[in-house]
Amino acid sequence: MSSSSRSKLLRVALISLGCPKNLVDSEIMLGLLPQNRYRVTTSPDRADIIIINTCAFLESARREAFQAIEWAWALKRRRGVKLIVSGCLVQYYGEKAAELIPAADLLLGVGEYGALPDALEEREPEGGRQRRLLVRQRPRFPFQRVFPRLISTPSHLAYLRIADGCDNRCTYCLIPGLRGTYQERSLPMILSEARRLVAQGVREIILIAQDTAYYGHRSSTGADLSLLLEALNEIPGLRWIRVLYAHPVHIERSLLQTMASCDKICPYLDIPLQHINDAILKRMGRKINRAGIEALLSEAREVVEGISLRTTLMVGFPGEGEDEFSELIDFVRRERFAYLGVFSYSPEAGTVAGRYGSRVDGAVARRRRGRLMKIQQAISTEYGQAWRGESITVLVDGRYPEPGSPLMIGHAAFQAPEIDGIVVIEGEELRPGDMVTVRITDSSAYDLYGIKIKK
Repeated sequence: MSSSSRSKLLRVALISLGCPKNLVDSEIMLGLLPQNRYRVTTSPDRADIIIINTCAFLESARREAFQAIEWAWALKRRRGVKLIVSGCLVQYYGEKAAELIPAADLLLGVGEYGALPDALEEREPEGGRQRRLLVRQRPRFPFQRVFPRLISTPSHLAYLRIADGCDNRCTYCLIPGLRGTYQERSLPMILSEARRLVAQGVREIILIAQDTAYYGHRSSTGADLSLLLEALNEIPGLRWIRVLYAHPVHIERSLLQTMASCDKICPYLDIPLQHINDAILKRMGRKINRAGIEALLSEAREVVEGISLRTTLMVGFPGEGEDEFSELIDFVRRERFAYLGVFSYSPEAGTVAGRYGSRVDGAVARRRRGRLMKIQQAISTEYGQAWRGESITVLVDGRYPEPGSPLMIGHAAFQAPEIDGIVVIEGEELRPGDMVTVRITDSSAYDLYGIKIKK
C-alpha cells in the first residue's frame, strides 16, 4: 500500500460468487479489515480495492469467476484499483493461478483469508507492483480461531457454518480437493457465534456445511447435529433455525425427532439426492440406494409434521440412459418435493467420474434438465395453490424490488431465503425483521401473495 493512500479510508468492494459457504468466507474477509483503515462499499466502480471471492465447483462457475475478473481488470486499467482474487478458483489452479490470473495483486486460496489484512498493509516495492500467492496443496480452514464477520445478508438472518470440507468422496465432486477433508467446529464455538449473531438482531440462523448431517459423526465428545439443534433452540431471541445440505446417508431418525420436538426448528430439510436409479447412485458413490432414499423421505414426513423437503438432482451423469432418466421422472412425480433444483453433470478432471465412459451428450442433458424443471414447476404451482386461504407466519425481508411499490417481501418457515420462493406482503408498518401473520390470497409457480393480518 502506498504511503499516499494511508492517510484516508480505503473503499473495499467484495464480489462473492457461489454458495452460502463462500459467502461466509466473504463476510469473514470483510470483518477482518480494520474499520479505521477500510470502508466497505457496494459500488465496485467507486472502490479502491476489489476482492473477488470465487467458486470453481463446476466449469460454469469457473467461467463466471473469470468473467468477473476480466470486468475488474478493465476497471483496474482504468482507475488503478488493487485487485484481490480468493477462494476456490485459486485453490483449483494452485501454483498456476499466478500465471492464469495476472491481473491480481494478491491471490488467496481457500482458508487463507487470515493473511488479508497484513497483505494489504505491505508497501509496494520501489519501481514495481508486488504480487503474492498464498495457497496450500491441502486446504485447511482455521476453525480453531474465532473470526469477526461483517454480515452481508439482511440483518435479521445469517448463515452459520458448522463444518467444512468433505469425506463423502462422491465420484463427480471436486469439493474434497477444493475445500479439504472434513473438519468441524466445536459445539461451544458454534453456540458462541450463534449467541453473538442473535445479540446483533439475527432472528433466523441457517446451518450450513458440505454435509450438515455428518456433524459429530467423528467426534469423541458425543455432540452431534441433534444436540447442536437442541442447544440452539434454547437461545433467547432466536426464532427460526433451518438446516441445509444434509446428505441422506447421514440423516438419522433421532435428528428427525429433534426437528419435530424443538419449536424453533423450521419443518424444512434440504436433502441433495442427485439421482434415484440404483446403478447411477452406485457410480456416483452416494452410499445409498433407492430403497434407502424412499424410506428416509417417508420417515421424514412421518416424524416431522408438515415438513417441506427440498432436493437437488443431477441429469446427464455417465450411464444415464432413457430408462434411468424415466425412473428419475417417475420418482419426482411421485415424491412431489416442495422445492427442487436440477443441474447437468459436468465432467471434472481429477474426479473418478471424469474418467467414466458412457458420456451423455450435453444437449441431451440440457433437455432432460428442462423437462424435469417443467414437471417440478407444475408441482410447485400446486404446492403454492394449497396455501391459498391459509394464515402463515412470515419473516419480513425487505421492500418489494419495484420502485415506489408499497409492498414488502418475506419468507415462511417452509421457504429458505434467496433459494426458494418468497411471500409478497400487503400491509402497513412492516419492517425487515418483523414476524407477522399473513393470509395467503394468491400464488404463482414459486411465490405466494398475501395480506398482513392486523392484531
